[in-house]
Amino acid sequence: MLLNGKSPHGGDIYKNRAVLDFSANIHPLGMPAEVKDALIRAADRADVYPDPHCTALREKLAEAEGVPADGILCGNGAAELIYLYAYALRDRDPRPALVPVPTFCEYELALDAAGIPSERYFLAEADGFRLTEDILACDFTRYSAVFICSPNNPTGFCVDPVLIRALAETGVRLFFDFTFLDLTEDPARYRIPALIREHPNVTVLRAFTKSYAMAGVRLGYALSADADFLGAMAGKSQCWNVSVPAQEAGIAALGCRTWLRDSVKKIGRERERLVDSLRTCGLRVLPGEANYLLLYADRDLPAQLRERGILVRDCAATPGLGKGWFRIAVRTPEENEKLLSAVKEELR
Repeated sequence: MLLNGKSPHGGDIYKNRAVLDFSANIHPLGMPAEVKDALIRAADRADVYPDPHCTALREKLAEAEGVPADGILCGNGAAELIYLYAYALRDRDPRPALVPVPTFCEYELALDAAGIPSERYFLAEADGFRLTEDILACDFTRYSAVFICSPNNPTGFCVDPVLIRALAETGVRLFFDFTFLDLTEDPARYRIPALIREHPNVTVLRAFTKSYAMAGVRLGYALSADADFLGAMAGKSQCWNVSVPAQEAGIAALGCRTWLRDSVKKIGRERERLVDSLRTCGLRVLPGEANYLLLYADRDLPAQLRERGILVRDCAATPGLGKGWFRIAVRTPEENEKLLSAVKEELR
């Protein structure tokens, strides 16, 4: 928990009186009914310790992901696994880690917590902050690991699969954060089972958080063919980090894959509508591939919207961005229309 510090993330509905929260990019349709039912049933078993090996959940994940169960490590949300990765890395390699920015802030926070120096690779605004093959010119022998987020947060852009493979073939240890991949229209683009099987230097991060609206449940998992490194990560965690409700909810969610794929089509249609409408308002919009969009305005629009009870994710302090940049989630058609109306009124 935080003791007085400010949360670096969106979704802080506890300190902000929000009518609409566009700051956290959770699945707009909410949690599937099957997952809610599993959580309710799990209450009857909340008086016992959870399975420290997450046996049933890992078996289901192995089926869904097409990887061996012993190549899966579950955690208390994706964020915990980022920290476990950094702690395990610290014990093996003292070199700095490379972080392309702008990206998810927890990589640098975890590296700092583990005492690992980090270096930033700045993505070019002229490229729409996309990761390009220019990164292959880096001297990867200088780094203990490279952190890559795809689709990137907050830009929403996916890294080209050819570049992902090229990075894996450099031999540098890679942390691929694919937590939003299921919310894109091509979640199988990276052929993850083959990627990790052929490249033990790769660790892939996945999560239930956003795809199944389980942010309050906290459940993520890491995939790797490097059993020793996964074991080192596990060794930095306490054994009951994944609760009984979280394990049961995860198993239930894996049975909702058809629901997820159908809902992603709806999200895609709303995302395109938002892109067109926000551009008509005069905003710069990066047309990402997930359930969020990065925008630029020549004024403090996040503050103006907050006065109206609408929270967006202000990215002014995000390395590689700056004042004027902010991120919004793609919500339901009704909620998106309210956001558009507020934006139009503020920009008159």
